[in-house]
Amino acid sequence: MKKFMIRWVILGVGLLATITLFLFFKNKNAQQVCQSFEIHFVQKQVPYLSKSELKQYLDRDTIRFIGEPIKTIDLSKIEASLHTNPYIKNADCYFKMDGQLYMDIEQKTAILRVIPNVGKSYYLDEDGKRFPLSAHHTSDVKVATGYITSNLDSKLYIFTRYVNQSTFWNSFIEQIFVRPNGDIVFTTQIGGHEVVVGDNSRLKQKFQKLEQFYQRASVNQGWEVYREINLKYKDQVICKK
Repeated sequence: MKKFMIRWVILGVGLLATITLFLFFKNKNAQQVCQSFEIHFVQKQVPYLSKSELKQYLDRDTIRFIGEPIKTIDLSKIEASLHTNPYIKNADCYFKMDGQLYMDIEQKTAILRVIPNVGKSYYLDEDGKRFPLSAHHTSDVKVATGYITSNLDSKLYIFTRYVNQSTFWNSFIEQIFVRPNGDIVFTTQIGGHEVVVGDNSRLKQKFQKLEQFYQRASVNQGWEVYREINLKYKDQVICKK
């Protein structure tokens, strides 16, 4: 019985100490002023924007936190503002015991860089949405050029996602081009020719035909003699020398 009482006394003292510390730090945090902030980019990639640019972006959105009492800072408002930044996919803000504001930033992931004949260049992200190029970092992704308008974003996105699923085709394709009629064309790392895909219909069959053609051509005269390989038409591979 005595041991039982001692155990409960120890537990009670420990609980009281925990509550006291919690209230102490809560009161301390309530009196603290935010002196600085730190950014942690959760992906292992070069940031698209700098710390100062992020601060300027929040300032334009009338978000104030440096020099403000921590108890008055609305973290959800900061997160909501960050989510509207064109480079940011997700943001999580919190204070640590030192009173410093921390921002965990998940950037958007580019899968294609688009350089249209008319208009500004941009990236397409993993969800097929546009976001602007960065002055700090250029993503190592496929490049699409040519007669590209906004209604072709979805077409390019579907094609790029399909190609990226294959290690071979992803490394084999050098650059993507869109012709005036909307046909998707790509150049290859070897061979010096263009491959006309057309639209995104039957992509699996088109690439299977292309692979079979390369296998046959390598046995005969080689595919280097062709300047264009057209996969647009069903059950056909049309070549131009």
